Amino acid sequence: MTRLLAAASAGALFLLLRLTTPAPPVIGVGLLAVGLSAVAIAATWRWAATSAAVVFLLGYAAALGIERRPVDVGAALGFGLALLLLLGAVDLSARARGASLHGRVVGATLGRFIGLGAGALAAAMLAMALATGVATALTSTVAPLLAAAGALAFVWSLAALVRRAARPS
Repeated sequence: MTRLLAAASAGALFLLLRLTTPAPPVIGVGLLAVGLSAVAIAATWRWAATSAAVVFLLGYAAALGIERRPVDVGAALGFGLALLLLLGAVDLSARARGASLHGRVVGATLGRFIGLGAGALAAAMLAMALATGVATALTSTVAPLLAAAGALAFVWSLAALVRRAARPS
């Protein structure tokens, strides 16, 4: 079940990459990432999944650069969530190799992934709503400072989430 989720995530990532641009170099990079994902899923190797995620991300950045269009928040959020699911599913498969998994364990893990995705979606929507309202009131000198503060707050909150998740239950 987790391998199927990882494969579906890799397929969704390639589809999002293909929908962003039909440029042959980007499609080649996407196929390389799909190949790395297949290796990661079959062998449950985390390093291959991480490499696939990096290649997918580089391909997405290249696709946006080739098309010269701004980032679509919805597509970028979907891309990030698909990366999260790919990495999380391969990690779960690697940690559970040789163990008999019950439906409750897999369900709880997938529930955590979905909860994190829903939280990221809510945070992105809230940030977009706040940014729209605040953008008109900001001067050009204050905007970079506010952006840096927001990035720092995001990194701190992400570090706190990772640290809390890494604690033994």
